[in-house]
Amino acid sequence: MKKTIMLITCVVSALCLTAQAALPNNAKLSLDKNNIKVWTYKDASNPVLSYKAETTLDIPIEKAVALILDVNNTSKWVPNVAKAELLSRDDKKGEFLIYMVLDFPFPLKDRDMVVKGKMSKDSQGVITIKNFAIQQGKALNSNYIRLKDYSGDWTFQKLAANQVKVITSGHANPEGSIPSSVTNMLVEQQPYQMLQKMKVELAKNNKLPALPSNIREDITFSSLSPSTGGFVTCANNCLKYKYSI
Repeated sequence: MKKTIMLITCVVSALCLTAQAALPNNAKLSLDKNNIKVWTYKDASNPVLSYKAETTLDIPIEKAVALILDVNNTSKWVPNVAKAELLSRDDKKGEFLIYMVLDFPFPLKDRDMVVKGKMSKDSQGVITIKNFAIQQGKALNSNYIRLKDYSGDWTFQKLAANQVKVITSGHANPEGSIPSSVTNMLVEQQPYQMLQKMKVELAKNNKLPALPSNIREDITFSSLSPSTGGFVTCANNCLKYKYSI
């Protein structure tokens, strides 16, 4: 049962209510250690506790965001994820669909879900990934119980060239006959464990996928002589003027 609770809350953390939004008045700082803070709170519309967790990582913001997009390796740092499959990805829109199978301990039935994600970047350079469960995209499988009530966000704020603030928040209803009181017991632990594992995975220096074009800041420069300038195309299809010095 404890493993089941860990799975539910970690899945919420892994793909992740709005992280930048102010915490409700009933939010409680449940955990504060190793540079990770976790708040939990009750939402009247959801029987399972919601959470918000944050930490600071000494890596470039692009690397932290790219880990979320590295779907094939999700199971390495998100506990109890048996399978994660990228169904589609639209880099121009910054959207993606992910199918996940969640490993529940016997005799409980495993769960699965289809998550739709949307990436965006505001004028201050803050990158947000909003996720929620949908019922399309993958046929129902009688071997699993399909999760329907899931939402969660990731927010990444650049603090320096090699430092980023990471915020994740959300909730998930595990469905089935698992008492909410049991599920809520470990909600505060799971975002903490997930962020710890995230740090470990990022330290491995693995090759990570490129960011969508609506997020990237890099510019593709055309061939220009040292004495000339001209317009170049940005990754998000804007135009910028480039000059040589």
